[in-house]
Amino acid sequence: MNGHSVPMSYTDRIEIFRRVDAERDGMVAEIMRHLEELQLKYSEKCDDYNNEVESRRMWQSKANTSERALTEQRQASGSNNFALAVLDGDGAIFNDYLYAQGKDGGADAAHLIHTELRNHLKVTYPESNVSDWSIVVHVVLNIQGLGTKLQSCGIISNPNELTSFGRAFGLAQPLFSFIDVGGGKERADHKVRETLRLFLPNAQCKHVFFGPCHDNGYLPVLEPYRRDAATASRFTLIETTPAEPGFTQLGLSCIRLPQVFRSQNLPSRPAVTVVSPAQTTIPIRAPPGLPARAPSGVDHTPFVPPKIPSPAPSAESGTSNSWAAVGKGGAVAKSFDISAKKSPPKKFILLNVHDERVDPELPAMDSNAYHRFTDRVKANGKCCNNYHLQGKCDAKEYCDYNHGERLSPGEQLVLKHKARSLSCPNKYNCRDFNCFLGHHCKYGKGCFLDYCRFSDTHDQDMEPAKRYFEDGSEDWLSSYLEKIRS
Repeated sequence: MNGHSVPMSYTDRIEIFRRVDAERDGMVAEIMRHLEELQLKYSEKCDDYNNEVESRRMWQSKANTSERALTEQRQASGSNNFALAVLDGDGAIFNDYLYAQGKDGGADAAHLIHTELRNHLKVTYPESNVSDWSIVVHVVLNIQGLGTKLQSCGIISNPNELTSFGRAFGLAQPLFSFIDVGGGKERADHKVRETLRLFLPNAQCKHVFFGPCHDNGYLPVLEPYRRDAATASRFTLIETTPAEPGFTQLGLSCIRLPQVFRSQNLPSRPAVTVVSPAQTTIPIRAPPGLPARAPSGVDHTPFVPPKIPSPAPSAESGTSNSWAAVGKGGAVAKSFDISAKKSPPKKFILLNVHDERVDPELPAMDSNAYHRFTDRVKANGKCCNNYHLQGKCDAKEYCDYNHGERLSPGEQLVLKHKARSLSCPNKYNCRDFNCFLGHHCKYGKGCFLDYCRFSDTHDQDMEPAKRYFEDGSEDWLSSYLEKIRS
């Protein structure tokens, strides 16, 4: 059309502008959306950074604290080091001369053990200053049982001497202990096991000496430790009597202390023969039917020999056992009675087959005596057991209980019943022949009390098996022997 292009109409041009504006608006909206996403990610990164900074500072602080604690622990473990010795005093028997010296022997025994163990540590740890190490010794035993055994062997004259020995043993070295666990092997086992469990993880416990090599019952105690090489290297067995095969198979180091301990078991109790006009006691061995826990060695059972008729008295001698001298003129001189005087009965206590004391049943109380006793207590206060039952009270006028006129036999029986309800500190291990306290629960396994002073004796065998006399001799009860033989 005349060679000229037709210009776009304003409407088309406006439409183009609108389309461009829409694209620009869409791009701006997209840019704004991306900006918001970037801002969100930036905020998250800032938060993560701040968290990492705080976490790093926290862990750095903990690291510094742990390092200081480790340094303190290293310093502490380098000081106050010690070696522990655990000995079964019922099997690791000190030399006779030490027991015989009483408290002086206890002090000497402590000094000898301390010296011997110190010398062994110097050889075992040549690069350490073992002179600064303390030595802790625990001797675990049944004092009453061992004291009675030592007395019967003639090593000490009284079981109480062993208590003096142990007291001096502990005083001579402040970290030495003479620990009485009473009768029963399980008590010693438990004490030994728990002592090892407590001390072995302690870094300051550098070495352990263990002395029960006479009894295979301790092998399960050692089994967990010998499999740990680090722990086994810290163990040394103390061999007194020749070690049982199980201990030699553990592969642990072993030492002997002949200057301190016996290398042989105590001799069996010597047989005691008692002859009286009524019966003769001859020693026999315990019958085959005795349970495994019955005491080994020589026991005693009464044997009554056949009676031998006495010669008939002559006419000159009269009816009494006397010498009669005839004087001049048929006068009879003063006569002297030479018949054997009956010796007072020996005191004894009853033991069951496990050597545990059994209280004999007391006679029933008289009701009149009980009322008189009750009236007296209401009027004068509680009666002194020692004064009224044994005839003397060491406290005398300082005693808190009533003395006055001694109770009648019937009233004393009432007091015995009341005293029997109190628990003897030694329970069934008591060997005091004048002890009037209770040594076990009279109801045994059938006890129905919510609180019983004798709760730890409910499983005790209540059947008496023998008499135990003051001189250390024993007499098996015929009723018990007949029962186990039937």
